[in-house]
Amino acid sequence: MEASPTTAILIACKNGERTIGETVRRAAAQADVYVVSDGSDDRTAEVAAAAGAAVIERAASGGKPAALRAGTRVFDLARRYRFIGVVDDDTLLAPDYVDSVVAAMDADDRIAAASGRIDSLWDNAHRWNPYIAMRAFTYWSYQVTIKRGQNALHVVNVICGANTIFRADVFDAVIERDVPYAIDDMFWVAEIIRLQLGRVQYVHGARSWTIDPHTFHDWYRQTVRWSWAQFQSIRGHHLLRPVVRDARRRGGWRVSGFGLAYLALVLDWLPYALEPLLFVPVVLLLGTMIDPVWLLVYIAVTTIGWIGVGAAALRKPQLVLLAPAVIALDLVYRVTMLHALAKAVVRPQVDTCRWDSPPRFELASDSTTARRTP
Repeated sequence: MEASPTTAILIACKNGERTIGETVRRAAAQADVYVVSDGSDDRTAEVAAAAGAAVIERAASGGKPAALRAGTRVFDLARRYRFIGVVDDDTLLAPDYVDSVVAAMDADDRIAAASGRIDSLWDNAHRWNPYIAMRAFTYWSYQVTIKRGQNALHVVNVICGANTIFRADVFDAVIERDVPYAIDDMFWVAEIIRLQLGRVQYVHGARSWTIDPHTFHDWYRQTVRWSWAQFQSIRGHHLLRPVVRDARRRGGWRVSGFGLAYLALVLDWLPYALEPLLFVPVVLLLGTMIDPVWLLVYIAVTTIGWIGVGAAALRKPQLVLLAPAVIALDLVYRVTMLHALAKAVVRPQVDTCRWDSPPRFELASDSTTARRTP
């Protein structure tokens, strides 16, 4: 496939020699690739250059947002390209990824940024890993329901920091400010809305794969961090306002579909996170109307049924056997949401959005799988 002359792929990474080579090779077949090695002390720059990327090395690490800003300036990407894709150093793009996403953006100039489907790299070596199974199921479930629904209403509230393509002028605008949240992509989508640069699009047919945590500690920490950044963005950018000021409208106000959708999502999160705590009080309150045993059976059967649908869609039959672990981790996931909410209350901003990546596997060159390195 011929590389797109209108799209640049920008990858910022620190100590990514295990994964950067295959990531660059997959992307370089579709677009020009640029890599910023952010204070790496391994062979990141060498491996990326050998795989086909133009590379700059920063002597000191300043975090992903600062590295991306430096790459955009040094390579003059906003002037030279129409689109800038931000890809993580452990993300593999399907061969038609760039063409699929750019085609969607070309069809509607109101789209400021777009990302495709993200899936877990779930290879045979880790087929029984419950944390990868949980993340794979979570990705699938969220994307096939909430994200596709939001997309139909043009109110997508999350972009994926691992595989998003921006209009070049939009990306140049959103990276101008330092990121005050724990995750940069949460800040970017909030800035797109604040600056009224357009909307976010989800392209389900464009696929990519990424490495996810494979230990409980890393899974819990990353999950908390993601939700923490989302709550920070909600608070810092006032994203739950269904009515917002707009000097261009008569009366100076307008109804925000994005704000309404985000408010509805948060109102859905609240009972989900509190459900385990509310189970006993609800049963006691409605004891004459609800049999707690049958209620638990109903919840278990419907949950396992949904996991079965996910197993079929992902073509991972082992997910059904891992259902008890996924259900247990789903309960823990609710704890992470409450933990993240508390962190957002205590720390609504961070000084610097720095690197915090869990250990990863070396990416294999012959498939969308990964293998462990010694």
